[in-house]
Amino acid sequence: MTQPVSQRGALLAKIGALLQVAQLIGLAATLATMNAAAGNFNIQPTATDATVAEVAKASTVMSNATHYLFFGTGIAVIGMIMVIVAATVYRYRANWFFWFLCVYGGAMTISYMFPFGLFFLIYALTKRKEFDLDPGPQPGTLVR
Repeated sequence: MTQPVSQRGALLAKIGALLQVAQLIGLAATLATMNAAAGNFNIQPTATDATVAEVAKASTVMSNATHYLFFGTGIAVIGMIMVIVAATVYRYRANWFFWFLCVYGGAMTISYMFPFGLFFLIYALTKRKEFDLDPGPQPGTLVR
């Protein structure tokens, strides 16, 4: 028996899943900024004053570049909260959402977001019977 789909839950799940891309965009922007800045540094072993100035400039560039990562991670955390609310409060149970929770939860278990990944995996796997997964063929039926 399928449960009625909550429109708010569906919207929260879709937006929350989409916001997870922000973390990757933030990481890519950080790496691109640092890579571009690394080619501009001119450190010479004989000029200590110039080297100190270049190191200070490098520190500033790296500090500014990490803002992209923090901003992207912040947006992804907001999306994660939306996904958790969609799954727990609104009990959204779509087929794609089950696989999103499993795949994204598995990916997060090998990152610094380990607790959230573990939650997504455990939640999806313990509630898998509630999701609208495609049933396999019944015994005695022909499969084409």
